[in-house]
Amino acid sequence: MPLRLAILALPALALVPTIAPPRAPRAAQLFSVVERGTSSLEDTEGLGAEFEDALVDDAAWDTEESGDEDLLAGFDLEGADVGEIKEWSVTPREICVEERAAAKAAHARHDTDCGSSEVQIALFTARIKHITDHVISNPKDHASRRGLLALVSKRRRLINYLHSRDAAKAEKLTNDLGIRFRFKSAMPDRAEKYRHAGP
Repeated sequence: MPLRLAILALPALALVPTIAPPRAPRAAQLFSVVERGTSSLEDTEGLGAEFEDALVDDAAWDTEESGDEDLLAGFDLEGADVGEIKEWSVTPREICVEERAAAKAAHARHDTDCGSSEVQIALFTARIKHITDHVISNPKDHASRRGLLALVSKRRRLINYLHSRDAAKAEKLTNDLGIRFRFKSAMPDRAEKYRHAGP
């Protein structure tokens, strides 16, 4: 029996690969680097000889002895002349708020009116002017462009509603606000549109 185990174990040992000792990297074989002093490497090719005098000693980087605090203490930061500081006189948002307040006061039916169709159309018109200027100056702001289109559509629906209730008031309001709007009554009906085609 022991003989059979030895025969079976012998082929298994032949299949185990032998592990070679690790070799040195190829770059270490080609170049020899010699250290001299503190962490300076020898310049084997002589390429950095012109820069050796520009090397800074480690002691020069010591922050306690560098004198930066003395340098900063010489500056008078409080009384420094930084030139004229320009401030915005009025921001575009403040202009929009003022225009909306003026439009609300001009088109209100009574003193506390804030939700009538006329007031809402006037408020939307002021916001549309403000957002239009923003979209023109920021052409890649697609979110504001989408909001602008939504406001214009909402204003159009309100004008259509106001026109269905009181056409003269709607036309006067659009003329006062400078809105280009074609009312449904001004649009030709189907028979008028295709009258030239014949029966």
